[in-house]
Amino acid sequence: MRPKVTNFGNIMKKRILLLILILVTFPAVRIVAQVPEPLVTVFKENYATTGIPLNARPNWDTNDLTFQVSLRYNVFQDIGDEDWTVFLGYTQFSVWDVYRASNPFRCNTYMPGIYAYHPFATDRYGIVNDILMGLEHRSNGYAGEKSRSIDCAFVTYTHTFGGCFTAQLTGRFGIGSIYNTFSLEMFNRYQGYCNVGLCYHTRDRRFMASASATPLFQRDIPANVSAEIAWRPMQATDWLYLVARYHYGYDEDQLDCANPDVFLKHMVRFGIAVQPAKMSHKLCF
Repeated sequence: MRPKVTNFGNIMKKRILLLILILVTFPAVRIVAQVPEPLVTVFKENYATTGIPLNARPNWDTNDLTFQVSLRYNVFQDIGDEDWTVFLGYTQFSVWDVYRASNPFRCNTYMPGIYAYHPFATDRYGIVNDILMGLEHRSNGYAGEKSRSIDCAFVTYTHTFGGCFTAQLTGRFGIGSIYNTFSLEMFNRYQGYCNVGLCYHTRDRRFMASASATPLFQRDIPANVSAEIAWRPMQATDWLYLVARYHYGYDEDQLDCANPDVFLKHMVRFGIAVQPAKMSHKLCF
């Protein structure tokens, strides 16, 4: 039996906040369709999904809801003759134990950064290959003993074949911090030093199926693995997708990832998503 909810006002405030965060992302996508290269638009995938674990009994404590909000602001566009774009980005990922009595947020990860993007070639289906690089900070927002953060530089190369298959390879390195002490443990257990992504998509991108893997070096599993199936139900609307997401790994919670005995996340979730215009940004770690 579900525990009795004792703070209805607090619950409603959290749910209204989530709705506002989701709706805020939609106008940015509509701007994309009206004005080429807008200053503010979607960066990585924006989504809200809820689901159940596959490695534990589903109940009010193990079911959860995750959402991600990600925006970018173009600082410089079309630099020189090489068509480089420099932009600021901000992404926030949250795991919300929405089904528990007090509706606590299990974790929040804040990811500001500065990025540079360059497309190399295009064909009739769009961008063929491009490069994305940047400096990014990831933090759980805590101070003291619970503080976890990563500062890293990365380079991502993405190539699309025939307008339907996209492959991506990311390499990164930096410094992690646990309780204000520099450590590579955050990379070994949480972030990883590389990421591989693959995606099949129809040429109009009405349907997409993607998967990515991040190898780990100090865990009982070889890699963090994620997969997603996305479908756009309305052909006239190019921004709203229904998604089914799968996740296996330790990388959803920075606080737990550095502890020796943590709950391995093995989840299947369903929800809605706003997809970025560029495939390299969708697969971006």
